[in-house]
Amino acid sequence: MLSDRYAAILVFVCSFAQADHGPFIQSSEYAEGKFGAWPTETYRSTSIVGPALNYLESSPQCKDGQYTFVAPRGLGVATPGPTIIDQDGHLVWSKNYGQTYNLNMYQFKGQSYLTFWLGNDAVAGHGEGVYYMLDSSYEEAYKIQGANALPADLHEFHITVDETAVFTIYEVRRADLRSVEDGPEDGWIYDGTFQEVDVETGELLFQWRASEHFNFTEVYRGREGAGESKVSPWDFFHINSVDKDANGNFLISARYTNSLIYIDGRSGSIIWRLGGKHNSFQDLSDGKATNIAWQHHARFHENGSAITLFDNASRGEGAPSLTSRGLYLDINTEKMTVAVRHEYCNPHSISSQSQGSLQVLDTGNVLVGYGYNAAWTEYSIHGDVLCHVHFGPETDFGRGDITSYRVFKHPWVGRPRTRPDIAVYAYEAAVSWNGATEVAAWVLQGINPESNTGEDDDDGDATSNRFRFLAAVPKSGFETIIPIPFHVEKQSVRVVGVNATGHVLGASQYVDWDPASPEAVVMNGVEEKKDNKARSTALRSFVFFVLGFFSAVVLAAGAWAVYRCCVLSAVATRKSRARGDWIPIENDGFISDEYLSDGDMSDDIEFSLLGNPRLASYENLGQEFDRI
Repeated sequence: MLSDRYAAILVFVCSFAQADHGPFIQSSEYAEGKFGAWPTETYRSTSIVGPALNYLESSPQCKDGQYTFVAPRGLGVATPGPTIIDQDGHLVWSKNYGQTYNLNMYQFKGQSYLTFWLGNDAVAGHGEGVYYMLDSSYEEAYKIQGANALPADLHEFHITVDETAVFTIYEVRRADLRSVEDGPEDGWIYDGTFQEVDVETGELLFQWRASEHFNFTEVYRGREGAGESKVSPWDFFHINSVDKDANGNFLISARYTNSLIYIDGRSGSIIWRLGGKHNSFQDLSDGKATNIAWQHHARFHENGSAITLFDNASRGEGAPSLTSRGLYLDINTEKMTVAVRHEYCNPHSISSQSQGSLQVLDTGNVLVGYGYNAAWTEYSIHGDVLCHVHFGPETDFGRGDITSYRVFKHPWVGRPRTRPDIAVYAYEAAVSWNGATEVAAWVLQGINPESNTGEDDDDGDATSNRFRFLAAVPKSGFETIIPIPFHVEKQSVRVVGVNATGHVLGASQYVDWDPASPEAVVMNGVEEKKDNKARSTALRSFVFFVLGFFSAVVLAAGAWAVYRCCVLSAVATRKSRARGDWIPIENDGFISDEYLSDGDMSDDIEFSLLGNPRLASYENLGQEFDRI
């Protein structure tokens, strides 16, 4: 057996290895669909599936510490649901809720909430369901339903400046359609409706219907055989966004009118229209500000003197397929003029038939989501492409197999109430914690077999046990691999997540680990604490066997061989899969020099995670963790 020193070197060197691979970089194989219809990442410690991204362009200007919010869905997505991704393209949180729309983050009453829609989306281009608001622990805080027994639609949910909620509704109503293509007098429509409600009580505050203010001849979409019966209503308006300004008035986007409409928040009357058949503005940009078509996601900015939107410029099969664009418009409602301030056109000429979004970020950059196409782009405010990312193969663009209705970017702090997930096999432990954003390092602890009573306390410890330090590594991606020193013998182990100041965030359940076992031991952090039954699979056993055998060979070759195999081979493997090496591996250290010189280590474990890893750092960290 190798000495403890070489075992420690293995922990030191291999702490740089990643479990999940991270994104592809300019991969033509990815674009051609050679990694599947929905390229994904899988992990050892959990059954959660993460998206594998393809970065076609990247820039440090996109790395602002914030998170990207997407909701992959469609026939090509095996586990659809809300998904959060970090700035390096790694999964942070995902849950298989089913076909999910409009994932976003809002501040409400001083707290941050995730919001998204769930329901029946197979209703002629809209949905019937409810909106959810999850708190920072990913638990349901509010459930928003339509008033007057009307189901909430998937297209819009927005927390207003007044901390009320506005959302769209597609209401089936009778209508006289004789003015449209010899339509029936006793016809049926999906009325473009929106409601404003109190988030906490659900009280209806305002409701508006398009049919009460619009003539059917003002739209660009014909009946196309619809409207004859209640089971086949005509969607004449197609409302898809609602915003509210400080004056209490509303800005809506109506896809089939090719216009934005500004509505009085008291009477519901139309104040002005931008674009469409009855445009109210003089276009100072030679028509480029008002020739919008099939647009989405209109928002006010700068106290109502500017508007952003996603201009699809394409409706679908049979209609012109023009390049979609983001627009930043200046409007003057005194002179009734409008002009293009900035235009955001992707050099890859993406044409999105439906869906899409545009967000002005806190950094001043602009994020454009392409809806029907599995991509997003972050631009400079002036329109230069900074980062362009695909989350599905380009060959499938335009088919709708993988979409995200909108894409957003926000700061987020996730504190799940679950435990971390852990998997151990041979001399490696894999750990992940779905949704946790504050973990900076993982610590592996063990219980000596002679002290193990098999009884848990509320923190996952055995009642009379004292966990001792085994290893520690910085968090790396969604799942981190912790090498177990080869001198460690069979015992119970757990992982502890700590933040950047060394405070403990949570600990996994402990699992009985035997390095000679032919099976992997996997413990789900959401299982009941008393249920300590491990699950194993042939696939995981095979993977861990290969990795364990590889580690043994490396150790036999000595410390230098360990370095070459763990670091250089890992880089070569990523390159062979068309993944780039520009994404830095998280190799921050564990304890600063100031802390190492301080002999008074308190039980609060307030150490700094700055500086580079050193063996001395691990030794001091181990001493501290032996005390908790």
